[in-house]
Amino acid sequence: MPQEYTVLILDLGDVLFSWLPLTDIAISPRQLRSILSSPTWHDYERGRLTQSECYRAVATQFSLKVNDIAEAFQLARESLAANDELLRVVRTLKTEASGCLRVFALSNISAPDYEYIRTLPVDWSIFDGVFASAALGARKPDLEVYQRVVEAAGIDPGQALLVDDKVENVLAAHAAGLGGIVFSKQSDVIMTLRGIYGQPAERGRAFLEARAGELWSVTDTQVTFGENFTQLLIFELMNDGYALLWKSCLC
Repeated sequence: MPQEYTVLILDLGDVLFSWLPLTDIAISPRQLRSILSSPTWHDYERGRLTQSECYRAVATQFSLKVNDIAEAFQLARESLAANDELLRVVRTLKTEASGCLRVFALSNISAPDYEYIRTLPVDWSIFDGVFASAALGARKPDLEVYQRVVEAAGIDPGQALLVDDKVENVLAAHAAGLGGIVFSKQSDVIMTLRGIYGQPAERGRAFLEARAGELWSVTDTQVTFGENFTQLLIFELMNDGYALLWKSCLC
């Protein structure tokens, strides 16, 4: 990874938004997953099919009723919930960056679904741009979708990082010259983002200052023990105006 990223690109579905499990519908979760992974649905997300054309084709392919498909996906839209914690973290990182961090969203999403998601009560001002696959005419992991975003946003791909829940999308981003993180465990992703964009040197110094005199050693079994060696080592390495603070706290 490069030393500095100045651009963050986030997926929408299953990263910034999640779907609640659907119950009491005519289409099973397994059938929904099959539909979403079908070439027909992918063309729908590329903007090559209208909603009605897609639903009719999918109904024929999976021996389902068009009305049942329409109901299932309408309920899915209505179940969308924003990932408030991640959005707060991104908002904070962008504020702390003082104009040095640009944030974008890139999603595999149909035009009707994109129109719906933009009506949700989310602070969209966080984003410098939101890219929908239906508008771009390509979807992840097509390499051209990353190239179109890079060109449209005027960004250096080497300074851009994609967060996506699909491994194949992150691998394709790497092939296009971007960095990437697979969104699996949210706490790990947030920690990584804070480490990359959150001025880690300044946060580290603040931590050392706040814990002066209490920077004890911890074993790999999480046993903490007090000793002076660690504190003396930090005292020597700091080598600045805070040294008196460290010295005064030594045992």
